[in-house]
Amino acid sequence: MASPANAAMGDLLAGRYRLEQLLSESPGVQLWRGSDTLAGGLAVAIRGWGDLNEQKLLLLRQRLERLQGVLHPQVPRLGALIPAEAGLWQVREWVNGRTYRELLRSRQERQLVFGAGEVLLLLRQLLPALAALHGQDLIHGDLTPANLLRRDNDGLPVLIDFGLQGAPGEEPLLSATPGYAPVAQAKQPPAPWMDLHSMAVTAMVLLSGEEPAGLLDPQTMEWRWPDGLELDPLFRLLLERMLSVDPERRFASAAQLLEPLA
Repeated sequence: MASPANAAMGDLLAGRYRLEQLLSESPGVQLWRGSDTLAGGLAVAIRGWGDLNEQKLLLLRQRLERLQGVLHPQVPRLGALIPAEAGLWQVREWVNGRTYRELLRSRQERQLVFGAGEVLLLLRQLLPALAALHGQDLIHGDLTPANLLRRDNDGLPVLIDFGLQGAPGEEPLLSATPGYAPVAQAKQPPAPWMDLHSMAVTAMVLLSGEEPAGLLDPQTMEWRWPDGLELDPLFRLLLERMLSVDPERRFASAAQLLEPLA
């Protein structure tokens, strides 16, 4: 069985899933477009994790098995978990669409960004999927424009790439995309409010076209409101609360935010 560390295009996993195109790669993690050779070449996404010790591999498998139990139309269906040497492959449903990172870059080429109404609608459409995760004691752990897909057939946002997700009370998640996760995420056990923080950062990036590093003051660690950005005062207040470091001010879970955002 090919491991993520030495996988190559054309490799066949479990005698069924063929690796066809490497979509992204980061230390220890690969994402491939593949095909199910036993289902007429049906397109699938295949993610691989390598260089894991026994404890990390066990935790990853447990998290992915819990995620398999999440049934929501905006969460891709997870398929086979395939063991590999010092690693693991996981097959999921392929979703046709473009990530919000791709959509933002396309707009920036025309000197445009997302409008406030579009971003508000995105958050409203995304919250039920997050609430489904949080209701199963799971968090995404790496919510960014690159991990949000706008599905072609209905325009709804879909959560993808759950390899970093954790459950409340587990060890801190250290591999989230810099800038999107709260600073506390590297020090504290995973908690649902961390996803809401990342969702607010994603909203700010889509509204401004700026990267998180340009919106966060490195001295005060406070978020800078983008110049010239005008929002409904209530919408702005909700984003500020989602970004707050004060536990009494921020929302604890997606379910708590559903009503105010509506």
